[in-house]
Amino acid sequence: MQNRLLICLVFLFFHGLALAAPPTPVLRDLAVLEDPPGSETIETIAAADPARFKPLDGSSFAGGYTRSTHWFRLTVEAPAGEWWLEVLPSIIDDLRLYEPDPKRPGRFLERRQGDALPFSAREVDYRGFVFKRKQAEPGRQTLYLRMQTSSSSLMLLRLWLPQDFHGEMRLEYGLLMSSIVIILTVLLLNINSWFWLRDPLTVRFVVYLFFMAALFAGNAGFLHQYLYPGSAIANNWVVGFVSLVLVASGNWFCQLLFLVERDQVIRFLIYRAMFWAPLLGLVPALNGYYPEVMQLITATVLPMTLLGIILAIRLWRRGAPGGGMMLLANLVSMVGITVFVLYLRGHVSGGFLMLHSLQIASMGNILALQLAVGARYRSLHDERVKAENDATREHHMRVQQGRFLAMLAHELRTSLSVLKMAVGRQPMSPKALASAERAMAGMSDVIERSIEAEKLGDGGVQLEQQPCDVAEMLSGLIADSAAAGRFRFAAAGRLTRVTDAKLLRVILGNLVDNAAKYAAPGTPIDIAVSQAGDFRVRVTNAVGAAGLPDPDRIFEKYYRAPQAHQFTGSGLGLYIARGMAERLGATLACLPGPEQVSFELRFPAAR
Repeated sequence: MQNRLLICLVFLFFHGLALAAPPTPVLRDLAVLEDPPGSETIETIAAADPARFKPLDGSSFAGGYTRSTHWFRLTVEAPAGEWWLEVLPSIIDDLRLYEPDPKRPGRFLERRQGDALPFSAREVDYRGFVFKRKQAEPGRQTLYLRMQTSSSSLMLLRLWLPQDFHGEMRLEYGLLMSSIVIILTVLLLNINSWFWLRDPLTVRFVVYLFFMAALFAGNAGFLHQYLYPGSAIANNWVVGFVSLVLVASGNWFCQLLFLVERDQVIRFLIYRAMFWAPLLGLVPALNGYYPEVMQLITATVLPMTLLGIILAIRLWRRGAPGGGMMLLANLVSMVGITVFVLYLRGHVSGGFLMLHSLQIASMGNILALQLAVGARYRSLHDERVKAENDATREHHMRVQQGRFLAMLAHELRTSLSVLKMAVGRQPMSPKALASAERAMAGMSDVIERSIEAEKLGDGGVQLEQQPCDVAEMLSGLIADSAAAGRFRFAAAGRLTRVTDAKLLRVILGNLVDNAAKYAAPGTPIDIAVSQAGDFRVRVTNAVGAAGLPDPDRIFEKYYRAPQAHQFTGSGLGLYIARGMAERLGATLACLPGPEQVSFELRFPAAR
């Protein structure tokens, strides 16, 4: 019972609102009479045979680009009080409303508006045209509208109560302004992209977006309302100029977007022609031949859009960056442009959505184009990063190559000088012979380590895992060293590690040779091996004439301490040792102290 009562109360509430709502004016019929020479007057039109008027469906008209004047007869059923007649679009040059003169039966009062008049001539501060009407009594009344324009002959009528008009106007302004804001936002994003990419496509896209925003603002009436309200002809000039330049900039942009180059002769010439044709049409269009020029230009829009779809399909199938978005953008544009061009040329008529079909489709087109251009930007960015990385690597390789050649020349020159001196002393003494042998061994060591470094850099070092007796390997390396008597190494039992024996021998050999070469003369060299947890091999020697190495650079390729150049060497030993240690899953670290330095090779504990 309570639920039924509640439902009844709700019904009565909304029914009361419906009863309380004021009646609204209704357009009962709309008919048009075409006047090609523009010689008719309101008197001849009011007395004309009704059969001369062509009935229209709904409340809109599309007559295409024509110089004809159009007369409209409309019957409005309206309540007593004030109501408003709104006429769109805002680019009608001359619009005249004729209403019966209550003081002179059979005569009419004329009220004029249009964008060929200053904005102050309008009865309402509004982008379109509004005629205020008042009726003392409810009933039907026949009115006449005369329309003459140099742009497409379009007209949309809407009837309003004043209080309803203002709310709808705010919403409409917000929607129209938001589309312009979206275009300008995309424009600013692309200007920002141009500063770090310098892509020629960005310039063309920005130009296209600018004129698109200008055309939207001009067609919506915002330019006339806010930029030049006192001018009587500026809007005609601006909208005509912007329309043609927009078509030219669109073809200019699409030529580069679809990668149409000079070697594609036919397509290239088509895009060039479609770029220059609208620009060449500016002179006649702005001197009174705008309808004729636009008839020709709009006839090319649909074929060019179709060509864009074909080229977008080709790029999409080739996997070009943004190809899918280019195709989507052209499909959306095709639908919107087809509808709007048919509307402009008078082949179809429609209401508010039809009037803004190009604007609606353009939003989808621009957003899809932005995604397509964004994909191109990402591709260009990746290519630029790759090119910069390649240039950096090439520079690094040149630097490394220069350092290598400098090192090689220095070491071989030193060794060759020793050999020359030794050979020059005939007969050769045992000391000279030993010097020659050391020089040849030094050259052989430099060459061998250079080869090992190249293998390491090219990833040519292969692993062969097998059990290795580390104590036995170290004992052999110590025995082969010229400073064997200075090493202190003792191993209790077998110290075995499963790893690559060849690489481990190179690593340990480099540590042993490095200690023997740079340790202070006559000082012992300690080698400690432990396998409690991590497996560690530590080689420690007292700091000699070369001084303490830089721990941050000691493993760099070709690095040698400033005082180390008095010793034969390539600067590759420790670089090779660390690289090979990493290949074995181990770490090699330099542990400098006040008077000694240690190098520790550590393998993580087996799991």
